[in-house]
Amino acid sequence: MKEAFSRALLDWFDREARELPWRLPGPGGLRRDPYQVVVSEIMLQQTQVSAVIPYFKRFMQAFPDFAALAAAPEVEVLKYWEGLGYYRRARMLHKLALCLMEDYGGQLPRDRKVLLKLPGVGPYTAGALLSFAFDLPEAAVDGNLVRVFARLDAIAFVQGDVKAQREVRERVTGLIPDVRAGDFSESLIELGATVCLPKNPLCGACPVRDWCRAHTLSRTGDFPLPAKQADRPVSRLTYLLLEEDGQIYCQRRPEGLLAGLYEFLALPDKAGPRSKKKALALFEKEYPKLAGHDADWTWLGEGRTVFSHRVWEFAVWSVKLKAGTLLLEDEGGDANDPAAFSAGELAGLPFPAFLIPWRDGWIQDRLTPDF
Repeated sequence: MKEAFSRALLDWFDREARELPWRLPGPGGLRRDPYQVVVSEIMLQQTQVSAVIPYFKRFMQAFPDFAALAAAPEVEVLKYWEGLGYYRRARMLHKLALCLMEDYGGQLPRDRKVLLKLPGVGPYTAGALLSFAFDLPEAAVDGNLVRVFARLDAIAFVQGDVKAQREVRERVTGLIPDVRAGDFSESLIELGATVCLPKNPLCGACPVRDWCRAHTLSRTGDFPLPAKQADRPVSRLTYLLLEEDGQIYCQRRPEGLLAGLYEFLALPDKAGPRSKKKALALFEKEYPKLAGHDADWTWLGEGRTVFSHRVWEFAVWSVKLKAGTLLLEDEGGDANDPAAFSAGELAGLPFPAFLIPWRDGWIQDRLTPDF
């Protein structure tokens, strides 16, 4: 099976592989730059290829190699990642570049155990780097491959199950051909992404359907089993576009969710359009020295954003302080303390995607001349 299976899959891959900016054609298959493999694989985690492509191109122009990425400040790296989501990936990628420049001469190690000790590198990424970048016989097992092999072998694997991933890794390792190991591993990923789809798989276009037990049994829809979805806790908060004398107050999030990104000042509960008194009470409790100061409050809207393990529901208010109020004077605080920014400065700060419309709207209002 091994030779015929790999030949059928590679022939299909040579014909049908998508043209992607991190795939470079070369003699006898694809040629891949290790740095581009690192960036693309980390960007592709939990993100569609179509969304990644423009970010990848911009990122490569700004940071063409590990040295350029390591030399950049984290806030700049996050700005180029802005809108792609899962920002921890950007921070880990930056830390990885720093580590490689400091300890490995800017070169990616070819040892799995060493790779797994590096920032942001887990079992799948380690396998992908060794296979895609160095053409080594290593399996890169993601959700696509669990689905492909659940159907090929008609085994009720559960998506996300560690045991299933381990079993699939052993199965893939036994099928890797002696030549074009990297192309073979990537062709399996491609198969799951474009043909062996979660719903309505394109079995008629599958190059390995003759080996697929689920297809033979007409049971492709039964494999794999879906993972049980845990309830996500809901957090409620209020964002304030707090403005004074043409500047707006923002702060940088510390360690944790959305760490390193900037946001408007946040209050620890949600105050809706009919809850101005609640919003004011929350505000004065958070910033007691402003109690009693004149300010114009305007309701701007609300939103909801879903993270992998949490949901945020939030309200947004505009609060214009009287000039000279001086909410937060410079008292030598750290980089995460609230600070005032002009429209031009605000445009250069990385924000989470769900706040970008309000940020960009505020900037546009300040930069558009009145006629």
